[in-house]
Amino acid sequence: MNKEEVFGYTEIYRGMLTNAVAESGKLGFTRPLIISPEAEIDDGVLRRTSQLLGEFSAFLDRVVPGYWGNSCQTLSTNIFAHLNSQGIAANIVLGNVIINGTDEFETTLESLQQEVHATEHLQGEQQVHAWISLGGDAIVDAALPPRLARHYSAPEHFNDMMFIGRAAEMVARYNIKYQPILVGTEFFAKTNPPDPMDLLNAMRSMRA
Repeated sequence: MNKEEVFGYTEIYRGMLTNAVAESGKLGFTRPLIISPEAEIDDGVLRRTSQLLGEFSAFLDRVVPGYWGNSCQTLSTNIFAHLNSQGIAANIVLGNVIINGTDEFETTLESLQQEVHATEHLQGEQQVHAWISLGGDAIVDAALPPRLARHYSAPEHFNDMMFIGRAAEMVARYNIKYQPILVGTEFFAKTNPPDPMDLLNAMRSMRA
């Protein structure tokens, strides 16, 4: 993989995030976007995010004891609420991930549209990956590292880490391509509650 392909992924990811915002609007997601695909996220924001989530990880261990690799909805919901309650703008992204050329979740826009429009929804695991966007190319993902340790022979310490970085960095370091498809808390609110906004509002009330 050449340098142009790696660092060009920044703009590819931003473009997909922009399209994901547009497709979410077509599905009737009307809540404030919170983040911006065009934003330039400073490294200081990533460092602050890493600090906050390091402090928050013990709570996440209680919410999701054991293996995190199949709990992207719960993890992203809690991280979304915690970061926003602490003043860091964040939103939930729904999409797919390509790992070493493997389509890990086989998620498409059409499959997510069908879930939103379905009259009955299955509770529990969905055929989609969820992570956190801080805007621009900045990504936070707690569920994927343990998945890499279990299924892709990543080092054991991946079970105890979160990805907090940039889209091109994920390509360069891990050969992982994140592919945003939809953006917003409404997806889980409509298809597989609880609504992440309910948790954020509860956290804000506790801080008031």
